[in-house]
Amino acid sequence: MKPKVLILHNAVLNGTPDELDVLAQRDLVRAALRNMQFEVVCLALGKDIQRDMARIEKEGPALVFNLVEAVWGKGELIYLAPAILNALKIPFTGVPLEAMFITTNKVLAKKMIRENGLPTADFFPVSKIEDLDPRKTYIAKPIWEEASVGISEERVFRLSEIEKTEKVTKLPDNHYFTEEFIEGREFNVSLLADERGVEVLPAAEMIFSDYFSNRPKIVGYKAKWDAESEEYKQTNRAFGTLEREPALREQIMDICRRAWQVFRLKGYARVDLRVDGNNKAYILEINGNPCIAPDSGFVAAVRQAGYSIETMISRIMKDVN
Repeated sequence: MKPKVLILHNAVLNGTPDELDVLAQRDLVRAALRNMQFEVVCLALGKDIQRDMARIEKEGPALVFNLVEAVWGKGELIYLAPAILNALKIPFTGVPLEAMFITTNKVLAKKMIRENGLPTADFFPVSKIEDLDPRKTYIAKPIWEEASVGISEERVFRLSEIEKTEKVTKLPDNHYFTEEFIEGREFNVSLLADERGVEVLPAAEMIFSDYFSNRPKIVGYKAKWDAESEEYKQTNRAFGTLEREPALREQIMDICRRAWQVFRLKGYARVDLRVDGNNKAYILEINGNPCIAPDSGFVAAVRQAGYSIETMISRIMKDVN
């Protein structure tokens, strides 16, 4: 029998689709680890963090597979799990504490992206709406939330749209920011650790149907989680769309490799990008520990690359903190 691995995930408190998804991730990881002959224990990090962390220490795992996406139902507190594991000197998978904190805060991440010469759209505090260019389109985004929470077409606006603009100005600076909306294509690029550092897996392009001809082409909350919505039905993932565009493909891969190095990522991550009409790519956000549910984009990219789930899990576990 191989050493014990403890799968740590957040407790499901609200029952929303984006929250329930963590259980599918837990089940996928557990099945893979059992196939690999590891002893597996699962634990939900709930409201009593001190008690739950004491249980982890009592279990004495060789490694914690960290799937925590929220604490007390708040995505803003996702960094608490790696922070405590780091303090207790318990090895854990995924991005390190510092990378988790910075990448979860989209404004901090964008500042670091800019400081390191990587491309990202212009961004502003909500309270500085007077600095926006009336000729351009913008989107208001949550600073902390992941999984497209808080992303909707109602938050895409121009200054001439008075009603939308007034709603945006009421959003608090400590939870929202505005970003120039890049009209164009959207790509999700999954990154998986390997013996050389990182492998950029096949890029997935989000294909927006004609339904979006008069709507902002975004992967909002409905498009990601509401299977009954038109946004969900009319948004599809496609691989291989860059095969005839080698220059754009190399540009995207180079950006992703540099992001991995700049943010000191480990294990696995995903970079979301937009590409404008001039084929210039911009980083939308960097996702540490992205979803690895069976139907996730990350797992789709792993399979597209020809790897098994066990290979994915093994490579993540070899690049621990």
